[in-house]
Amino acid sequence: MTHYHFIGIGGIGMSGLAAMCADLGCTVTGSDRGAALPENRRIIDALELQGIRIYPQDGSYIADGRPDFLVYSTAIEEDNPDFAVGEGIPRLHRSELLTSMIDMAGFDCTVAVTGSCGKSTVTAYLAETLTNLGADPSCLDGALIKRFRQGKFAGNYRPGSRRCFVYEADESDKSLVRYCPDYAIVLNLGTDHYDKEELARVFARFLERVKRGAVLGRDVYEAVRSQLRPDLEIRVVDAKPRRDSRYAVTDYRIVTRAEAIYSRGRRTPIAATGDRPESDLVGANNLLSIYGLRSEECRIESRTPLAEFTGNRQIILPQPGFHMALNALCIDALLEMIGFNREEVLDALERFDGVWRRNDYAGLAMSGAAVYDDYAHNPEKILSCLRAMREIATGNLYAVFQPHGYKPFGFMRDQLFLYLDKELRKQDRFILLPPYYAGGTSSFKPTSEEVTRDWQERSSHPERFLFFPERAPLDDYLQLQTAPGDVIVVMGARDNSLSDFAAEIASGSPA
Repeated sequence: MTHYHFIGIGGIGMSGLAAMCADLGCTVTGSDRGAALPENRRIIDALELQGIRIYPQDGSYIADGRPDFLVYSTAIEEDNPDFAVGEGIPRLHRSELLTSMIDMAGFDCTVAVTGSCGKSTVTAYLAETLTNLGADPSCLDGALIKRFRQGKFAGNYRPGSRRCFVYEADESDKSLVRYCPDYAIVLNLGTDHYDKEELARVFARFLERVKRGAVLGRDVYEAVRSQLRPDLEIRVVDAKPRRDSRYAVTDYRIVTRAEAIYSRGRRTPIAATGDRPESDLVGANNLLSIYGLRSEECRIESRTPLAEFTGNRQIILPQPGFHMALNALCIDALLEMIGFNREEVLDALERFDGVWRRNDYAGLAMSGAAVYDDYAHNPEKILSCLRAMREIATGNLYAVFQPHGYKPFGFMRDQLFLYLDKELRKQDRFILLPPYYAGGTSSFKPTSEEVTRDWQERSSHPERFLFFPERAPLDDYLQLQTAPGDVIVVMGARDNSLSDFAAEIASGSPA
């Protein structure tokens, strides 16, 4: 039985792969410098329930014997203590091990999801849609899928049948070029780790290895079309209709639906139209309303996102945001390519429990403002998040962002400012916290304080940009400044304590 030791096993990508290896019968151990932190226990506890032993990241694992392989990610520094004591032990990058596990499992069909933005959500959404269709997929994701969080699995790995395997392919370190899936979804080109020209070259190399077919966002297709193999089946998804569009979002809007209607003290069945009681088919309520009367005692309504696609196809989306309409359409196009019935797919797409830290409702602050938690961490993701929050808010937005490192913050600062300066309204606030530092080498530049000053100097409304060096005074500020109808959203990657911070704002407890 092969023994794999994972360095940094608590990471969202590493932990899911470790769970998959253990589930496939391998011996797995691991180390993580943050294993004891409360915000990481949701992952560490699940791994330990699988019988995976977790060590401090100090090389102490070697006392219990030498593993066959050391598994690492690009984030692991060369001077890591586990590398030092394991001299001579073969190393495997996590993408190499995943390729090996896919071959070992022998799945009938594999689907890789990648792109600059939304790949974790779409991986989850696709896997859950397949589950709704009865396909029982296996899934490996870079996020915790709420529906799959149960027992000894944290949610980033789902054991299923060997019929289908859905997995997230990470573009951040270019390791996706090792994968050879049957099908792929490449969502978009964004500003995160590389410029768009370099990212297009990476996606083109990846698509060379895809065996059967791919769904591409329009910007991806235009960037790689000259390098696509003629035998690779391609479906292109458009954000708005073109003359040649086969898959496009033709409309997106928020509609009001009656969830429950009460008359004469009892809940009344709702008519198929969804706006009046089933017993009111002749329109009595409409007549009464002319005289200022209603036969209804109580009506419970919801504001729901609705999308329309080419071919007069409609879907009630499970989450707000135009980006969710595009996500659903990409999955629709892929599953039609594979051979699923499109009407059944649309029905299955309307049910999605979501992903931890993606548009996650944390509760109400003492001020009455709604609090959300989101993983958004690059300019495009932050923009999509703010637009989705705008659909929820009737008041102002208070967006809190903790950059996930100094280098990525420096890379994105100018593009992010251009988006924010155009998107934010005068009364909105965009608040920076210091960048998250997880160790390793860093120049510690730029700081959030200096970026805030730069943005203030460049903006016609400098009051929209704020910096707080610590969370506690920021919590106080948000409780005092916000009001019912406002939305507070906490954004950032890698640091799981951000989710706890959002919960603390909602509960009013000390941050």
